[in-house]
Amino acid sequence: MEDWFKVKKVADKTWAIHDKTQVACYLVEGEEKAILIDTCWGLANLAELVQSITSLPVKVVITHGHPDHVCGAFQFSDLYISNEDKGLLNAFYNKQTRRQLIENRFKDQLSADFSEEKWINAELGNVSTIKEGDVFELGKRDLKVIAVPGHTPGSICLLDGENELLFSGDSVQTAPVLMHLDTSLQLSTYFDSLVHVCSFEEEYDRILPGHGETPLDKAVLYELIDGVSEILEGNVSGILEQTFFGEGLVCKFNETSIIYNENQL
Repeated sequence: MEDWFKVKKVADKTWAIHDKTQVACYLVEGEEKAILIDTCWGLANLAELVQSITSLPVKVVITHGHPDHVCGAFQFSDLYISNEDKGLLNAFYNKQTRRQLIENRFKDQLSADFSEEKWINAELGNVSTIKEGDVFELGKRDLKVIAVPGHTPGSICLLDGENELLFSGDSVQTAPVLMHLDTSLQLSTYFDSLVHVCSFEEEYDRILPGHGETPLDKAVLYELIDGVSEILEGNVSGILEQTFFGEGLVCKFNETSIIYNENQL
């Protein structure tokens, strides 16, 4: 487990947990409860690691339904995800899909004691849906749901106003924001979502993303807004490249970048 995860305290009672693939999830404690934001791939015992950090009851909130954020969810009993991404979550608990993920992505990276069959046949616990404005009360610490459709239809951010933190999933990050996927919405929808997140800017100073460096200054959000605006206005365009996730137009800004589809503006 120590070989698979790296834990970094990023704020008071807040830990970033990066797995071996550089996907991040976050453990957030209040006085009475804790929240785990996303679950990485689930290829090691994340639940045991979480229990070694906190003795509080833990609920899991998923920022969006992609496999690198949901495939470890089976290790926990209480899960929350937007209704729009619940179908994606379920799709990645299809046994054939999970078998293909292991074969195509991780076959040569798994530890000797990892059980492929247990992972492939994993089943989800109780799944509840969440929406814009819902609040998780942890005991003198609240996390508020902000809807940010774009990367996926049901992507969310979580706002911790008391500690001025924004947990942004894959919607705001320095790693490329993938907007050329089958699950991606129009680039204009993503732009509107970024502007919506910006409307809460007085309540956070740092952004904690699902990939790449963490925490980030909120200036990266303004950069993404400006860059996507330039694309939509036709002032800049990306360079067509073949990426791991298929062909897309890659547009690099300063610290951030985006990959999009010209047919989904």
